[in-house]
Amino acid sequence: MKKNVYPLAFLFVLAVFITGCATLAEPQWAKLEVTSDVEQFTDGSMYTTAQTKIPEHVKGEKVDDSRFTEAYVSLKSPQEVKRILIRRRTEDTVATDLNIYAMVNNEWTLVKEVRGNDKSDIDVRINTVKTDKIKIRAQRSLRTAAGKSAVQQAGGAARGGRRAGGQAGAGEAERILREPLKFAEIEVYGIASEAVPAKTEQKK
Repeated sequence: MKKNVYPLAFLFVLAVFITGCATLAEPQWAKLEVTSDVEQFTDGSMYTTAQTKIPEHVKGEKVDDSRFTEAYVSLKSPQEVKRILIRRRTEDTVATDLNIYAMVNNEWTLVKEVRGNDKSDIDVRINTVKTDKIKIRAQRSLRTAAGKSAVQQAGGAARGGRRAGGQAGAGEAERILREPLKFAEIEVYGIASEAVPAKTEQKK
């Protein structure tokens, strides 16, 4: 019986070791050069922000402008993209639902759906796609208590906002808005090399 247990225990330990190494592995990212018709999205500064835009048409199809706002970045030539990092300077409005598209064969292809995001910066990993243009479509945004006054000044629910979170206190109200978001930077990355293990401190 013991003879059978030892090989199984060894295989278990080996599997745990391999899994741990895979977890520690991190790709070597290569930041790709991008441009945008909105300069603030790609100027390298966290101190400049710009709003996503309400689209009029997508591939000739009229879009309900109360539902979507968008931002675009372009690469000089088609390159393999693996990661999109959207940086924000404040947390007054957090994008909760996003769709990420890549231009493939002259058509917009959905490469990632982000749902329930609750972070200011949005770090999106996608299956590698070769493209020269990325589109970020914000489907829903959440205004936090810090931005409540701005909602009221803008007309609140009259502009398509509604309360979220049920019985929130008067000073803690949140609203789901159909309004542009502010992004500071949109960064696009490929993989420079194969994944490498995370550095560990050697014992002296």
